Amino acid sequence: MRYFVKVRSEKTTQNILKKQLLILEDDFRKYLLSITKNNADDGIHYKYYMKSKVLNKYIQLCNSSESHNSDLVSKLEDTTLYNQYSLVNKFDETLSKIYKEKNSDENLVLTFNYTKVWDVENIRNIHGDLDNGNIIFGIDYDKLNNNFKKAPIEFSKSYRVLENGLTSTFDISSDIDIIKIYGHGLGKADYSYYQSIFDSVDLYHGKTKVMFFWSDYKAKEKEQIHKDFVKGVTNLIEEYGTTFSNKDHGRNLFTKLLLENRLTIEEIPVNELFLNVYHSTFLFKK
Repeated sequence: MRYFVKVRSEKTTQNILKKQLLILEDDFRKYLLSITKNNADDGIHYKYYMKSKVLNKYIQLCNSSESHNSDLVSKLEDTTLYNQYSLVNKFDETLSKIYKEKNSDENLVLTFNYTKVWDVENIRNIHGDLDNGNIIFGIDYDKLNNNFKKAPIEFSKSYRVLENGLTSTFDISSDIDIIKIYGHGLGKADYSYYQSIFDSVDLYHGKTKVMFFWSDYKAKEKEQIHKDFVKGVTNLIEEYGTTFSNKDHGRNLFTKLLLENRLTIEEIPVNELFLNVYHSTFLFKK
């Protein structure tokens, strides 16, 4: 007895996967819409809006010398007194005043999120944004090339960004003073983005500082959270070093950054910043 098995062609299989990917992206878009201010409770959305803005301002106003500035924490904490949706204008007004007092420089924001809560002129949602309904999922380009003889690049993040017209005039130039990173898992799937950014500022020979921020936000031991984060930062820098043609430079990049005080890891004191929010929520529930 003979059996005949019909095997789909590579192209057909990829087309099926692409259709499923588009369905997944659309379902995720609908989910995000269901929890935004147009559909969710105003109070819940405002808490998210407020926390995001306070965190954003804290990161923008911090550098390695003032990140422990208790005055900054105190001022930002005061803004969270206006934690009710009806006080949104007062909250924005107070936050803007703090920002002007600190004489902040121009900032560029590159975000992997799909929502927009920042009042920054130069911002790019690299994987699309909910407002335009063009959010994408994808695989790291380098990982595809390293694991396939003929890489299906149409599933790479870079390809999907280009395919969906998500390019912009966002300029990452060599004269950037500080790169600040927060809320990113530092997973290998996005290493190519970091490589591009670090290459642009010539991290080894340049003067750019890199600051990584972390928060005690999970139901885990704080010490373990910090330990895992330090490991993630170390792996990222060491992995980037392997891309150097000068292997000696690659091996000593991590040490060089530390010696020149250009690599720091800072905790964002969320429990202090949002003390008023947590307190009011606790009273409400009780």
